[in-house]
Amino acid sequence: MSGMAEVVVDGRVLRGERNRQAIVDALLSLYDEGVLRPSANEVAERAGVSVRSVHNHFADMESLRAEVASRQWGRIAPPTEPISPDLPLPRRIREVVDRRSALYEAITPVRRAAMLSVHESPTIARRLTSVGRVLRKQLEGVFAPELARGDASLLDAIDLAMSWDAWERLRTQQRLGIAAAKRVLVLTLNALLTKGNGK
Repeated sequence: MSGMAEVVVDGRVLRGERNRQAIVDALLSLYDEGVLRPSANEVAERAGVSVRSVHNHFADMESLRAEVASRQWGRIAPPTEPISPDLPLPRRIREVVDRRSALYEAITPVRRAAMLSVHESPTIARRLTSVGRVLRKQLEGVFAPELARGDASLLDAIDLAMSWDAWERLRTQQRLGIAAAKRVLVLTLNALLTKGNGK
């Protein structure tokens, strides 16, 4: 009987884990479709579980957001392979712009949802701060030669120009397509990294 009981418990654990993952997947898919503040009912319906199941797995929306933030980082983490600072500057600029634009296009739906909750969610605030540090550190490494010769505020300017906020403005308020937005970023980085260094 003990073996049978273990099978039942294992089955419940596996089903519970599947439901938990389905809930997270459901919220991510709703974000991807532009539903930035879905209700527990909408999440449950999309996941194919009961609303009670959503509340059983996640005590509150903050814990669900934390799980979603962790999953999002796992599925769309910035490329970890560094861009060599020894490459010619135009190539480094193009590589940075290509990588950032691909990343930002992928994360935008979840990022928009996060921005609606950042002031009420310590989890989201911490995650955005952490991601910002990682992305800034990447820029610091890629453009190390130029930063060594430039003004102390040059990294701040580059970080701002290559931020998700700048990308979102180009894509939504200025209504640029991806290729046009990338051209703007290349132009901006060239201006900052050449004229900004007194060349």
